[in-house]
Amino acid sequence: MKPSQPDSRPNAPTPPDRKRPTRTTRAKNSGVAPAAAKPPRKKTTTQLKLVQAIRAILEDKQGDNIVTLNVGKVSNVTDYMILCTGRNPPHLGSLADEVMTQLRKLTPPVACYRRAGSPLSQWIVLDYLDVVVHLFTAELREFYALEQLWKDAPTS
Repeated sequence: MKPSQPDSRPNAPTPPDRKRPTRTTRAKNSGVAPAAAKPPRKKTTTQLKLVQAIRAILEDKQGDNIVTLNVGKVSNVTDYMILCTGRNPPHLGSLADEVMTQLRKLTPPVACYRRAGSPLSQWIVLDYLDVVVHLFTAELREFYALEQLWKDAPTS
């Protein structure tokens, strides 16, 4: 191929004298408006039932200081956060296992999207997308103070 001819291959490198259009340039030039921000989702009875079920499971397993934060208006990550204190690492593990087991037994079953942490780390997070459950030991809960971090969110 001669250097004066442009490369016709689809993934060929762009010569330095021409700029490849960016995504925003293409949208501007095509007359298509950029996507608007998504409106906030409505709270459903399914979410509230899930929150109530998780709280009941944690209370039955003797979780301490259970707090529900409605963070839907102040966060795009989730709608509810449930904070619970376990007495020691084995208690944290049993709280997490019990929540996951009991929610899988519901009709329809609810599966945990992601689980992070371990009893030895003294903080376990269960992510159910609309509801995130944080299980701490008392020391870590006091240290991280998520209630203060999300103090703008209504609690229950």
